[in-house]
Amino acid sequence: MKKIIFRGLMVVIVLSIGGKILMDKREKDNEELRTIQTDLADYLYNHYEISTVDEKREKEIFKEFNQGKGNMTEQEFFEKIDSITEYMDIEKIEFTGFSVTPMKSLEVHFKINELLSHTATLGAKSVETGQWIYRIDSGIEKQGQDHYLSRKEQETNMSLPVSIVTFYNGGID
Repeated sequence: MKKIIFRGLMVVIVLSIGGKILMDKREKDNEELRTIQTDLADYLYNHYEISTVDEKREKEIFKEFNQGKGNMTEQEFFEKIDSITEYMDIEKIEFTGFSVTPMKSLEVHFKINELLSHTATLGAKSVETGQWIYRIDSGIEKQGQDHYLSRKEQETNMSLPVSIVTFYNGGID
């Protein structure tokens, strides 16, 4: 009888220790995911902006240019296209999840200003800085989205207001 109680007690102790180790590992992983989100949000905030083009005006300009055969020079064409492009700052970043690609890279899914859904892929860390190298799918036309994520001409170095970031606290899917 004492052996059964002793074995039962040992099982409970081993499971408790194993559970504690697992919870500590999960907490460390969640902390690293939070750091990734913070670094990525800061990177987006300082290096990217949202752009949109008035499609009606764009069609008119393309029609007027007529692939270089119209009554507009190439320089005028590019100037007019630039003039109808509207830029806006990032005001909200919401992280929506994580996943692992077949090549074992980490994908971070996020929304910007509730207008754009994007993905950043983290495949390697920089040897020099120890920071993740982000590959962001910017400038890609996505179905149903008339806004684009584009790099700023002049990058900023402002501190990220944490109030504009909504963190994802789930794990990796």
